Amino acid sequence: MGLPTLEFSDSYLDSPDFRERLQCHEIELERTNKFIKELLKDGSLLIGALRKLPLRLSQPRISHTENQVNYYTLKCNHFLSQGSFVS
Repeated sequence: MGLPTLEFSDSYLDSPDFRERLQCHEIELERTNKFIKELLKDGSLLIGALRKLPLRLSQPRISHTENQVNYYTLKCNHFLSQGSFVS
């Protein structure tokens, strides 16, 4: 599965087939451009997170959110062991 080839000589004829092949290439270029933009955005977010990592590691290990998650995990495990969530 690939893109149809574009021949320079076909551009002179300006046939409907050439225009269709050209449109396929334009669509693929738009997809590639969008993917690259998303990749750059994700890369920037990752770099930002990595820069904050040493600061986060130096902070106390237990936070309110972690306690909440642990509480809900324990509560769910309790209900699962009793069969309360099983349908």
